[in-house]
Amino acid sequence: MVRDRLARIQLPLFFVLAYAITWSAQITTYLYADAHGIQISNEDNLAHFQALLAGRLDAGFTPYLLLFHLGFGPSVAGILVVALVRGRAGLGELFRRVIKVRVPLRWVLVIVAIPLVWSAVALGLGYLASGFAPIKFDFLVPLSMILPFFLYMVIFTGLSEEVGWRGYALPELQSKYSAEKSSWILGILWGLWHLPSVLLVPFLHGDLTLLLAGTSLLGLTLGIVGWTIVITWVYNNTGSVFWMIILHGFVNTVQSYLVLSSNNDPAMAIWAIIPWAFAIVLLKKYGGQTLTGQPKGPTTLTSADNPE
Repeated sequence: MVRDRLARIQLPLFFVLAYAITWSAQITTYLYADAHGIQISNEDNLAHFQALLAGRLDAGFTPYLLLFHLGFGPSVAGILVVALVRGRAGLGELFRRVIKVRVPLRWVLVIVAIPLVWSAVALGLGYLASGFAPIKFDFLVPLSMILPFFLYMVIFTGLSEEVGWRGYALPELQSKYSAEKSSWILGILWGLWHLPSVLLVPFLHGDLTLLLAGTSLLGLTLGIVGWTIVITWVYNNTGSVFWMIILHGFVNTVQSYLVLSSNNDPAMAIWAIIPWAFAIVLLKKYGGQTLTGQPKGPTTLTSADNPE
Protein backbone atom coordinates (compact mmCIF):
# COMPACT_ATOMS: atom_id res chain seq x y z
CA MET A 1 0.00 0.00 0.00
CA VAL A 2 1.01 3.61 -0.58
CA ARG A 3 0.61 4.39 3.11
CA ASP A 4 3.01 1.59 4.06
CA ARG A 5 5.61 2.91 1.62
CA LEU A 6 5.24 6.42 2.97
CA ALA A 7 5.57 5.12 6.53
CA ARG A 8 9.02 3.75 5.72
CA ILE A 9 10.29 7.14 4.55
CA GLN A 10 8.17 9.39 6.75
CA LEU A 11 11.00 10.98 8.74
CA PRO A 12 13.12 11.93 5.69
CA LEU A 13 9.94 13.13 3.99
CA PHE A 14 9.10 15.32 6.97
CA PHE A 15 12.51 17.01 7.06
CA VAL A 16 12.58 17.53 3.29
CA LEU A 17 9.15 19.19 3.44
CA ALA A 18 10.06 21.29 6.50
CA TYR A 19 13.20 22.59 4.81
CA ALA A 20 11.57 23.08 1.40
CA ILE A 21 8.58 25.04 2.69
CA THR A 22 10.61 27.26 5.01
CA TRP A 23 13.64 27.83 2.80
CA SER A 24 11.63 28.68 -0.31
CA ALA A 25 9.70 31.33 1.65
CA GLN A 26 12.68 32.68 3.58
CA ILE A 27 15.20 32.84 0.74
CA THR A 28 12.70 34.62 -1.52
CA THR A 29 11.94 37.16 1.21
CA TYR A 30 15.56 37.72 2.20
CA LEU A 31 16.52 38.40 -1.42
CA TYR A 32 13.70 40.92 -1.83
CA ALA A 33 14.42 42.58 1.51
CA ASP A 34 18.13 42.92 0.74
CA ALA A 35 17.41 44.45 -2.67
CA HIS A 36 15.09 47.02 -1.07
CA GLY A 37 17.07 47.81 2.09
CA ILE A 38 14.54 46.17 4.43
CA GLN A 39 15.68 44.57 7.69
CA ILE A 40 14.33 41.11 8.58
CA SER A 41 14.45 39.88 12.18
CA ASN A 42 11.92 38.92 14.82
CA GLU A 43 12.03 42.42 16.25
CA ASP A 44 11.91 44.15 12.86
CA ASN A 45 9.10 41.92 11.67
CA LEU A 46 6.86 42.93 14.56
CA ALA A 47 7.30 46.54 13.42
CA HIS A 48 6.53 45.46 9.85
CA PHE A 49 3.26 43.92 11.01
CA GLN A 50 2.39 47.09 12.91
CA ALA A 51 2.99 49.05 9.71
CA LEU A 52 0.86 46.57 7.76
CA LEU A 53 -2.06 46.94 10.17
CA ALA A 54 -1.72 50.73 10.03
CA GLY A 55 -1.69 50.68 6.22
CA ARG A 56 1.86 52.03 6.07
CA LEU A 57 3.73 48.96 4.82
CA ASP A 58 5.12 49.09 1.30
CA ALA A 59 2.67 47.21 -0.93
CA GLY A 60 5.49 45.44 -2.73
CA PHE A 61 6.86 43.98 0.50
CA THR A 62 3.49 42.86 1.90
CA PRO A 63 3.27 39.50 0.05
CA TYR A 64 6.86 38.68 1.01
CA LEU A 65 6.20 39.46 4.67
CA LEU A 66 3.14 37.21 4.63
CA LEU A 67 4.99 34.49 2.71
CA PHE A 68 7.84 34.59 5.22
CA HIS A 69 5.49 34.15 8.19
CA LEU A 70 2.66 31.97 6.98
CA GLY A 71 4.72 29.09 5.61
CA PHE A 72 4.87 27.39 9.03
CA GLY A 73 7.26 24.88 7.42
CA PRO A 74 7.92 22.36 10.22
CA SER A 75 4.35 22.37 11.52
CA VAL A 76 2.78 22.07 8.08
CA ALA A 77 5.23 19.28 7.23
CA GLY A 78 4.37 17.45 10.45
CA ILE A 79 0.63 17.70 9.81
CA LEU A 80 1.00 16.55 6.20
CA VAL A 81 3.12 13.54 7.08
CA VAL A 82 0.82 12.48 9.92
CA ALA A 83 -2.19 12.83 7.62
CA LEU A 84 -0.54 10.76 4.88
CA VAL A 85 0.79 8.02 7.16
CA ARG A 86 -1.72 7.80 10.01
CA GLY A 87 -4.83 9.42 8.63
CA ARG A 88 -7.60 10.99 10.70
CA ALA A 89 -6.75 9.00 13.83
CA GLY A 90 -3.15 10.23 13.74
CA LEU A 91 -4.23 13.84 13.25
CA GLY A 92 -6.63 13.53 16.18
CA GLU A 93 -3.89 12.22 18.45
CA LEU A 94 -1.52 14.99 17.32
CA PHE A 95 -4.02 17.78 17.91
CA ARG A 96 -4.91 16.42 21.35
CA ARG A 97 -1.28 16.98 22.33
CA VAL A 98 -1.28 20.42 20.69
CA ILE A 99 -4.22 21.57 22.84
CA LYS A 100 -3.10 19.74 25.99
CA VAL A 101 -2.93 22.59 28.49
CA ARG A 102 -3.38 20.66 31.72
CA VAL A 103 -0.02 19.51 33.10
CA PRO A 104 1.32 19.44 36.67
CA LEU A 105 1.88 22.97 37.98
CA ARG A 106 5.54 22.25 38.68
CA TRP A 107 6.14 21.85 34.93
CA VAL A 108 4.50 25.18 34.17
CA LEU A 109 6.87 26.74 36.70
CA VAL A 110 9.82 24.94 35.09
CA ILE A 111 8.81 26.26 31.67
CA VAL A 112 8.61 29.82 33.02
CA ALA A 113 11.84 29.50 34.99
CA ILE A 114 14.08 28.01 32.29
CA PRO A 115 14.39 31.12 30.07
CA LEU A 116 14.69 33.47 33.06
CA VAL A 117 17.42 31.43 34.78
CA TRP A 118 19.17 30.84 31.46
CA SER A 119 19.29 34.56 30.64
CA ALA A 120 20.18 35.60 34.20
CA VAL A 121 23.17 33.23 34.24
CA ALA A 122 24.29 34.48 30.81
CA LEU A 123 24.09 38.11 31.95
CA GLY A 124 25.87 37.37 35.21
CA LEU A 125 28.73 35.57 33.51
CA GLY A 126 28.81 38.22 30.79
CA TYR A 127 29.08 40.90 33.45
CA LEU A 128 32.08 39.10 34.98
CA ALA A 129 33.69 38.43 31.60
CA SER A 130 33.41 42.10 30.61
CA GLY A 131 35.29 43.23 33.71
CA PHE A 132 32.19 44.29 35.66
CA ALA A 133 31.27 46.85 33.02
CA PRO A 134 27.69 48.04 33.64
CA ILE A 135 25.10 46.38 31.43
CA LYS A 136 23.05 49.00 29.62
CA PHE A 137 19.91 47.68 28.01
CA ASP A 138 18.83 49.10 24.68
CA PHE A 139 15.60 47.21 24.09
CA LEU A 140 15.12 46.03 20.52
CA VAL A 141 11.38 46.16 21.12
CA PRO A 142 9.88 48.76 23.51
CA LEU A 143 8.82 47.36 26.88
CA SER A 144 5.31 48.61 26.18
CA MET A 145 5.18 46.07 23.34
CA ILE A 146 6.27 43.06 25.38
CA LEU A 147 2.89 41.30 25.25
CA PRO A 148 2.38 41.74 21.47
CA PHE A 149 5.99 40.64 20.95
CA PHE A 150 5.45 37.54 23.10
CA LEU A 151 2.29 36.67 21.16
CA TYR A 152 4.18 37.21 17.90
CA MET A 153 6.92 34.84 19.10
CA VAL A 154 4.42 32.21 20.26
CA ILE A 155 2.63 32.21 16.90
CA PHE A 156 5.45 32.71 14.42
CA THR A 157 8.23 30.76 16.13
CA GLY A 158 6.43 28.43 18.57
CA LEU A 159 3.29 27.40 16.70
CA SER A 160 4.98 27.55 13.30
CA GLU A 161 7.62 25.03 14.38
CA GLU A 162 6.68 22.92 17.38
CA VAL A 163 3.77 20.97 15.89
CA GLY A 164 6.45 19.58 13.61
CA TRP A 165 9.56 19.34 15.80
CA ARG A 166 8.03 18.08 19.04
CA GLY A 167 4.54 17.15 17.83
CA TYR A 168 5.71 14.80 15.10
CA ALA A 169 9.49 14.41 14.75
CA LEU A 170 10.52 13.85 18.37
CA PRO A 171 7.95 11.11 19.16
CA GLU A 172 8.69 9.41 15.84
CA LEU A 173 12.44 9.48 16.49
CA GLN A 174 11.93 8.20 20.03
CA SER A 175 9.97 5.22 18.70
CA LYS A 176 13.30 4.10 17.21
CA TYR A 177 16.02 5.66 19.36
CA SER A 178 16.71 6.80 22.91
CA ALA A 179 15.69 10.28 24.03
CA GLU A 180 19.32 11.40 23.94
CA LYS A 181 20.03 10.08 20.43
CA SER A 182 16.70 11.44 19.18
CA SER A 183 17.65 14.85 20.57
CA TRP A 184 20.99 14.76 18.78
CA ILE A 185 19.35 13.94 15.44
CA LEU A 186 16.56 16.46 15.84
CA GLY A 187 18.85 19.13 17.29
CA ILE A 188 21.28 19.01 14.38
CA LEU A 189 18.54 19.01 11.74
CA TRP A 190 16.60 21.72 13.58
CA GLY A 191 19.77 23.80 13.75
CA LEU A 192 20.60 23.43 10.07
CA TRP A 193 17.02 24.41 9.24
CA HIS A 194 18.06 27.95 10.35
CA LEU A 195 20.79 28.22 7.69
CA PRO A 196 19.13 30.88 5.49
CA SER A 197 18.63 33.30 8.37
CA VAL A 198 22.08 32.65 9.84
CA LEU A 199 24.26 32.54 6.72
CA LEU A 200 22.32 34.06 3.83
CA VAL A 201 21.70 37.41 5.52
CA PRO A 202 25.38 38.15 6.31
CA PHE A 203 26.33 36.85 2.84
CA LEU A 204 23.94 39.30 1.18
CA HIS A 205 25.31 42.11 3.33
CA GLY A 206 28.90 41.17 2.43
CA ASP A 207 29.70 40.28 6.05
CA LEU A 208 30.08 36.51 5.73
CA THR A 209 33.59 35.26 6.47
CA LEU A 210 34.98 31.75 6.73
CA LEU A 211 35.26 32.17 10.51
CA LEU A 212 31.65 33.36 10.82
CA ALA A 213 30.42 30.51 8.63
CA GLY A 214 32.35 27.94 10.67
CA THR A 215 31.24 29.22 14.06
CA SER A 216 27.65 29.54 12.83
CA LEU A 217 27.61 25.95 11.58
CA LEU A 218 29.10 24.76 14.86
CA GLY A 219 26.46 26.66 16.80
CA LEU A 220 23.67 25.33 14.60
CA THR A 221 24.79 21.73 15.03
CA LEU A 222 26.49 20.97 18.33
CA GLY A 223 25.28 24.16 20.00
CA ILE A 224 21.56 23.63 19.60
CA VAL A 225 21.64 19.97 20.65
CA GLY A 226 22.01 20.88 24.32
CA TRP A 227 18.86 22.97 24.18
CA THR A 228 17.06 20.19 22.31
CA ILE A 229 17.90 17.75 25.12
CA VAL A 230 16.38 20.17 27.65
CA ILE A 231 13.20 20.49 25.58
CA THR A 232 13.00 16.70 25.22
CA TRP A 233 13.16 16.40 29.00
CA VAL A 234 10.24 18.83 29.40
CA TYR A 235 8.22 17.26 26.59
CA ASN A 236 8.70 13.68 27.79
CA ASN A 237 7.49 14.65 31.24
CA THR A 238 4.43 16.59 30.06
CA GLY A 239 3.40 15.10 26.72
CA SER A 240 2.16 18.57 25.79
CA VAL A 241 2.95 20.25 22.47
CA PHE A 242 1.00 23.28 23.70
CA TRP A 243 3.60 24.00 26.37
CA MET A 244 6.44 23.44 23.91
CA ILE A 245 4.89 26.19 21.77
CA ILE A 246 4.73 28.49 24.79
CA LEU A 247 8.28 27.61 25.87
CA HIS A 248 9.63 28.29 22.38
CA GLY A 249 7.97 31.70 22.20
CA PHE A 250 8.87 32.64 25.77
CA VAL A 251 12.55 31.73 25.34
CA ASN A 252 12.81 33.90 22.24
CA THR A 253 11.05 36.79 23.99
CA VAL A 254 13.24 36.66 27.08
CA GLN A 255 16.39 36.31 24.99
CA SER A 256 15.48 39.43 23.01
CA TYR A 257 14.72 41.59 26.04
CA LEU A 258 17.44 40.39 28.41
CA VAL A 259 20.33 39.11 26.29
CA LEU A 260 20.16 40.55 22.78
CA SER A 261 19.24 43.98 24.18
CA SER A 262 22.06 43.94 26.75
CA ASN A 263 24.85 45.11 24.40
CA ASN A 264 27.04 42.58 26.24
CA ASP A 265 28.87 40.39 23.71
CA PRO A 266 30.16 37.86 26.27
CA ALA A 267 26.61 37.33 27.56
CA MET A 268 25.37 36.69 24.03
CA ALA A 269 28.12 34.15 23.40
CA ILE A 270 27.70 32.43 26.78
CA TRP A 271 23.92 32.24 26.32
CA ALA A 272 24.39 29.67 23.54
CA ILE A 273 26.50 27.40 25.75
CA ILE A 274 24.45 27.34 28.96
CA PRO A 275 21.84 24.76 27.77
CA TRP A 276 24.60 22.17 27.62
CA ALA A 277 25.17 22.61 31.36
CA PHE A 278 21.46 21.94 31.91
CA ALA A 279 21.56 18.99 29.50
CA ILE A 280 24.54 17.32 31.19
CA VAL A 281 22.83 17.54 34.59
CA LEU A 282 19.56 16.16 33.19
CA LEU A 283 21.25 13.26 31.41
CA LYS A 284 23.16 12.34 34.54
CA LYS A 285 20.08 12.53 36.77
CA TYR A 286 17.41 11.00 34.53
CA GLY A 287 19.38 8.96 32.00
CA GLY A 288 19.53 9.32 28.25
CA GLN A 289 17.09 6.52 27.51
CA THR A 290 13.92 8.53 28.26
CA LEU A 291 15.06 11.61 30.25
CA THR A 292 12.26 10.81 32.71
CA GLY A 293 13.97 8.34 35.02
CA GLN A 294 11.56 5.67 33.75
CA PRO A 295 12.41 2.74 31.46
CA LYS A 296 11.46 3.03 27.81
CA GLY A 297 8.18 1.43 26.94
CA PRO A 298 4.49 2.04 26.22
CA THR A 299 3.96 3.43 29.75
CA THR A 300 6.96 5.75 29.78
CA LEU A 301 4.80 8.85 29.60
CA THR A 302 1.97 7.59 31.81
CA SER A 303 2.53 10.33 34.37
CA ALA A 304 2.67 12.96 31.62
CA ASP A 305 -0.59 11.74 30.12
CA ASN A 306 -2.27 11.84 33.53
CA PRO A 307 -1.06 15.08 35.10
CA GLU A 308 -1.46 15.58 38.80
